Amino acid sequence: MKLNWKSISGLRGRPLVRDTVSTTVLSTLGRAGGLLIPFFIAAWFGVSSGTDAFFFSYGIILFASGIFASVIECVIVPYITEARSKNDDAGRLVGNILGVSGVALLALSVIVLAAARPVLSVLTRFDANTLDMAFRILLESMPLLILIVWASVLTGALNAYKKFALPAISPVFRGVTVLGFIFLFKGTLGVHAIACGYVAGEALRLAVLAGVIWRGALFRPRISLRLSPSIREFLKTASFQMIGLAALGTSPLIDKTMASWLGKGSVSVLYYAERLYMLPAAFVQSGLMVTLLTHFSERYYESGREQLAADIGKAVKLVGGGSLIIVFFLILLHGPVVNLVYGRGAFDRARLPGVGLVWICLLLGFVPYMLGSVYVKGHVVLKNTRVLMKSALYMCLLNVFFNYVLMKPFNIAGIALSTSLCYVFSFIYVLIKFRYQTRPTYEEIREKARFEAPPNPAEYGKNHTQNYRES
Repeated sequence: MKLNWKSISGLRGRPLVRDTVSTTVLSTLGRAGGLLIPFFIAAWFGVSSGTDAFFFSYGIILFASGIFASVIECVIVPYITEARSKNDDAGRLVGNILGVSGVALLALSVIVLAAARPVLSVLTRFDANTLDMAFRILLESMPLLILIVWASVLTGALNAYKKFALPAISPVFRGVTVLGFIFLFKGTLGVHAIACGYVAGEALRLAVLAGVIWRGALFRPRISLRLSPSIREFLKTASFQMIGLAALGTSPLIDKTMASWLGKGSVSVLYYAERLYMLPAAFVQSGLMVTLLTHFSERYYESGREQLAADIGKAVKLVGGGSLIIVFFLILLHGPVVNLVYGRGAFDRARLPGVGLVWICLLLGFVPYMLGSVYVKGHVVLKNTRVLMKSALYMCLLNVFFNYVLMKPFNIAGIALSTSLCYVFSFIYVLIKFRYQTRPTYEEIREKARFEAPPNPAEYGKNHTQNYRES
């Protein structure tokens, strides 16, 4: 598959390429600190029951926040784009989302904390000390739930205004804060310093985003708890994808839970391999996917479904070709990369081959994952989130089945293979559904045929003779 920058520039011309390149560069710089955090954790804490407790509890926070944050950040873009095209007040919608989500997340936090200890004691096979540590870390990390979601609301709003730079670079404030906090307090707080550092870092990031919106006077968010018609429609659209992401986000928790059955350190090995996998995924997702959603939304409201389908096709060519190149080189160089990243400090070098094998198994699903992400953006633009919900529910069920079947012969690598197989299924499903949604309707086909039908021969001869006589 040949890469052609001209094909993707056709989506919006040069502005799309410029926005994509600049956003990718800034996002890479912004996320650099966050992406490096697991590697510092590996060097400072190694593989232990303490890291198992942190990664498991932090996975619960990421699962809960990801249900809301990822959905809102995407779904809010077409809504704000539509509001701006109608000269409506975008600040009213943003403030309403902030208010309603804050109350809902506070209630969810209480429920999660109340159910955490008895549920974890049943689902996991942690010893008593590890289980107690996991609960304490969960309690310390819970403020992240609201902070991450609120930051995503502001990020999505800024992206809708094509202010990509600050949302892209803002994670650097969180990353630097987390690393500094861990470095200063790792000796006294241990793994608890990681949880506290994440809370402090996300709070700083949220403050920076809010400050720039306020100073730039893009809009004035007015916090409101009223369920207005606009917020009802937004919640209805977002709810399907939230349910889907809840199911999809369950997969990493299922993976970690089933990995805990495989012995001490298994959860940490899976997590470290996932961090390596997320490096290329975050590189593409944080740049190209962000700008594509905004440009797709604009062009859809300007030209309709046919233009959206054409834009998606061009994006698939770019993303598919780039993903194949990335996977080829990462698999080829997986050994040196794993040794470079983890082969130092307190990390047990005997674990390195296992991390590398799990990483390769995850990379097998990278291309379908990225291609599926393009079609997911198309469904979001169409506000067709019901399809995304169904895809995620099917993936969750398949993940449990494939995990159980593959973890017996392949150990932790089987769990990674299960994830890759689920990405293949998801890509095929969203592709078929998108083509179905963008197919011409019967009325459109008839209208097009009416204008493009060849002239009647008899009528053509009559008109031609009359014109000749008049001349």
